[in-house]
Order: sequence, then C-alpha cells, then structure tokens
Amino acid sequence: MSFYTLDSEGFGAVARFVADGWDQDECVVVVATAAHRAAVEALLLELGHDPAARVAAGRYLTLDAEQTLSELFVDGHLDPDLFMRRVGEVVSEASGAGRPIRGFGEMVAVLWQRGQIEEAIDLELLWNELLREYDFSLLCAYPTGAFDHAELVDVRRVCDLHTDLMPVGAATSTDGSRLAAGHACSRVYLPTAESVPAARHFVVDVLRAWDHDTLTTDAALIVSELATNALTHAASPFRVVVDRRRGDLRIGVEDAAVTPLRRRPAAVDDVSGRGVDIVAALSERWGYSPVPGGKVVWAELTLDPGRSRAG
Repeated sequence: MSFYTLDSEGFGAVARFVADGWDQDECVVVVATAAHRAAVEALLLELGHDPAARVAAGRYLTLDAEQTLSELFVDGHLDPDLFMRRVGEVVSEASGAGRPIRGFGEMVAVLWQRGQIEEAIDLELLWNELLREYDFSLLCAYPTGAFDHAELVDVRRVCDLHTDLMPVGAATSTDGSRLAAGHACSRVYLPTAESVPAARHFVVDVLRAWDHDTLTTDAALIVSELATNALTHAASPFRVVVDRRRGDLRIGVEDAAVTPLRRRPAAVDDVSGRGVDIVAALSERWGYSPVPGGKVVWAELTLDPGRSRAG
C-alpha cells in the first residue's frame, strides 16, 4: 500500500502506475474524483493507452470518489459493511478474470480535505482490511499541502498505515509572492529522505522572498540538521516553521515524537551525531519545546543582514 502526494506531477505518477498495470496484464480499479480521473485518463492517452478500450475489455473499473463516499455514510458515520459491499464488489469483479489487480484511491483524501480526519483514518483501515481479503497493490494520494495545517500525530497515523511513502512534484516548489506577504510560513513533510532537501529549498525560498538572502547559508544548514534529526531519531513526519514575528528569525522543526531531545557527544571518528552541535554553533539561541504529541526543536538567527556564522 503506497502513498503519493498528488499534484500536477503526481497525476503523471498515477497514470504511469495505471499504465504499468495494463502493461503487466493486470486489471485496474480507480476510485477518484471526476476531475482527477479525467486528468489521469488524458495522460494515459498520451502514454498510448485507451481507457475506453480497457473499460470495454473489463480491464478498467472506476468509481467516483465523492459519489461513493455519499453511499458509505449512514447518519454521518462511515459504515464498514457498506464499504465492503460497495468497494469490495468492484474489487471482486476485477479479480473475476483471475488477473492481478492494482488500485488507485483518493476517497481518504476527500475526507481529509473536508476535515473528517478520524473518518479518513477509519477508511484507511477498511482499505487495509480489503487488502487482506484480496491480494492487490493499492496506491493512495493526497493533494500537495493537505497536511500543512494538520496535527502531526494524525499525519503519522496515516503514514503508519502505508508500506511506502513517495512524495512527488511540488514538495520543492514555493510561491514566492505568497511567501513575501507573510511573517511566518510552515510546511509539513513526510518521513522520507527526499524531505530533507525539500525542507532546505523551502526555507531558502522563504528567506529570499523576505529579502534575507545573507541568512540562507546558515538557515539551510540548520534546517537540514533539524530535519535529519526528526527523520533519524523521531522517525515521523515533521513540520518546518520559519518565523520572523519575534524580531529575529526562528527556524523550527516539529516532530511527532514525545521523547525529549538529547545532545549526544560524538567521537572524533564518528561520521554523524554532530547535528545539534552544528545548530548550536550557527544560531544565536536554540532549544526545544514540548507540544501536544511531540516537540519543536528551534534555532534563532539575528536578522542583521551583514552577519553569517557559516562564512
């Protein structure tokens, strides 16, 4: 069960996922919104695959995500039996020819965007139950930025329900004009190695939008070390916050681990373990603060435009 963030490049990833299934003589089930299904099918045509022909051959079954969700709720509550009947019957139909199955679904993302977090996680669990009954690969997707205002403990719960996490596309892109208008910016990243350089790009873009270019070298090193620490020791999604509202620049990385930050001495020949020392050397002040469900490790830099400790 894999998980993508969905943006313009993510549609391409989904189209390639579907096309690869057809190339391997698999039956594909897609549960998506009408707009997203149309975007994926347009890309499939560009890849040389005709979705209509696959439908006629019984190799492509679709459900509308929003319509199906309306059928799965009773009195505002997700009904597991209705899910197993409605979605399960489509998966069962796909398996009828004896071919392997692969599926793409975004009903969970629709619920998440509506703010129905518990229901979204319940639906993830139902998908996992269906996966135990039918042997198939499932690709899930969330729109880019869907997690930016979510609680990290909830993001971690979603991540833990997937075997692979594969952010794509706009994780490294930033709207500079939008950033320039604010005094604090944040972004949530999945617990993958790709998130560290993405977080670094984000912080640099923010500082350039704020005309603090001389701080980018120090800030990039600081956020790289803090993000790596969140991945290595907290093994959780993390939120990067860049804040200039206090008069100085504060860079914070929030994770979903309640264990306190420990400064570990590094031996001379150690190739790692100096992250906190680097942060301390580069910053005016640094520390960590507990938050519900986790902690924030932060570092502050002076906004004096002529000063850079990294040289």
